[in-house]
Amino acid sequence: MSNVFEHYRGNEQFVARVLDWMNQCERRYRCIITPFLTPQELAAAKSVIGKQLFVYEDGGYPDAERKRLMIAPFENVHEGFSIVCLKSEYRKRNRVLTHRDILGALMNQGIKRDQIGDLLVQDENIYMFVRSELSELIMRECTTIGSCAVAFCEYEGEIHFEQRLSIHTVSVSSMRLDAVTAACIHTSRSKAQALIKGKCVKVNQIPLEDCRYLCNNNCTVSIRGHGRYNIRSDGRISRKGKIVIEIGTYQ
Repeated sequence: MSNVFEHYRGNEQFVARVLDWMNQCERRYRCIITPFLTPQELAAAKSVIGKQLFVYEDGGYPDAERKRLMIAPFENVHEGFSIVCLKSEYRKRNRVLTHRDILGALMNQGIKRDQIGDLLVQDENIYMFVRSELSELIMRECTTIGSCAVAFCEYEGEIHFEQRLSIHTVSVSSMRLDAVTAACIHTSRSKAQALIKGKCVKVNQIPLEDCRYLCNNNCTVSIRGHGRYNIRSDGRISRKGKIVIEIGTYQ
């Protein structure tokens, strides 16, 4: 058991949850459906489970990023994942809603992040994937997001969603996390370091407190209170000897 935790150092708490799910599955001989997991949690969970049990996944639509796992003691499972897609229209003339606006509204209802899957905003449409047990609560209580009136209802149609990025080019002294964070939100390196040490910055959904961590090409940096950013580098160097990177801001 200790070897498992050593292999996933820094994620011991999550691994303990996975082992508990596996134990419940084996002891009760029934399927266990997890909360919505990030891509990194999904990969870690499937690695821990290995071939000891059967694992299925679903996020509510084909290109889902956050998904629920079904851990099963047998094949050919016919149970569903209890995921509901809720849709609402809103008028952009008041303001343009973002992923952060929608998530904040749900959090204000006391809903935890792992009970919600992907949140999609496309033109004047909002789609959210949630545990079926929460659908009635959200449809009843979530009637305003920001200054926009919303009215969610269950939606069973197809979803064609393309993630939009607003890209700008900047130069950084290095690919260290503090330098990249500062560039993402146009702040000083010292303020970026404070955010990192305050556990407000994630790289590929993993919280990091090491300012010296080197960001890889095409990684995603999430900064609490600011948003998510995709970092791209093709190795270009500016005339002043700095690294040229592209920062894509998720819309």
